[in-house]
Amino acid sequence: MGSDLIANDEKPAHKVTLSDFSIGKYEVTYAEFLRFMHATGYVPESELHDSVRIKRGYPKRDLIEPFMDVKASDSMRPVGNINWFDTQAYIKWLNESTGKNYRLPTEAEWEYAAIGGQKSSPTAYVGGTDLDKLAWYFDNAGNKSHTVGEKMANELGIYDMAGNVREWCSGWYGEFYYASSPEMNPQGPDVGRARVLRGGSWVSSKDRMRLTFRNYDFPYNSHNDYGFRLALSGEAKPVVKPIPTSVTASGLLNDLDTKGFVDIYGIYFDIGKSKVKPEGYPVVDQIAAYLKENSKTRIVVEGHTDNTGSAEKNMVLSENRAKSIKAELVKRGIAETRLETKGFGASKPIGDNKTKEGRTQNRRVTITKL
Repeated sequence: MGSDLIANDEKPAHKVTLSDFSIGKYEVTYAEFLRFMHATGYVPESELHDSVRIKRGYPKRDLIEPFMDVKASDSMRPVGNINWFDTQAYIKWLNESTGKNYRLPTEAEWEYAAIGGQKSSPTAYVGGTDLDKLAWYFDNAGNKSHTVGEKMANELGIYDMAGNVREWCSGWYGEFYYASSPEMNPQGPDVGRARVLRGGSWVSSKDRMRLTFRNYDFPYNSHNDYGFRLALSGEAKPVVKPIPTSVTASGLLNDLDTKGFVDIYGIYFDIGKSKVKPEGYPVVDQIAAYLKENSKTRIVVEGHTDNTGSAEKNMVLSENRAKSIKAELVKRGIAETRLETKGFGASKPIGDNKTKEGRTQNRRVTITKL
């Protein structure tokens, strides 16, 4: 690990031994992070107002960075504008949802995986010497991140460990830590002010694409090129995969065949309007994927609205929302003949307007199998 050739904080090159672990084949995507936000109502730190930041002990930030405006075509890009605390919130939810123990990789694990583990060959960059084939960086990225997995993988079949977004690691940064770090499973310094980021990004210059280059920032800071990938201790095979570009149906519609209907809460609309917002596209993508995988199935899309002040207005708005979802599904190749729509609207917000998980039923959509 490390290098004796260039930067002081990469010195000295030293031997490290790691226990078995798995690491994500891809960086965590917008689609995956938005699923977490929809399930929990979580707001990324980058969107917090200064008053909230001050209460948390963070410095002021003059500009709130937009996070949610993600087009369907961009949902497979690595998530950006993520600070270290955002990664921990996502991981906590994921572990509670799956019963596993996902985490960020240590800096040593990250470098081992980037180098190519025991399959590595001496190269300057992750997986080779031709950086344009391996990474999205300043010279070729066009000032933006790109869909995960478009560049060549390294020897272990892992993508984008150089470029695309910088990746948060678990540990504190220490400029001289390498000189005293333990050989077995180094975790980083016990205390610090900044957390480690590795891998460079779409705004990074070529010299920051080196395997051993180290970056760091305060854990409360986020930038549009800060993202992450997951690690897992002791697993024998990679387990972290994003929804592929040709989306496959997830557990979202698992109960449709047995119950005949499912309630969905992850489709968002502009307040008082019917058009599906871009952050709802990943959920629409999964409905479309289910219908493509079950080519003979027909469904009814039922919108629910209860907050406009009258039953008549609620009914119109909820049906228009259902029609908007239908239109998005048609754009994704689903025949109109397989889709029916209807609305439901109470005359006013009802007393039990939230589920036991705390989700408002005003944005509920029910999918019923015909």
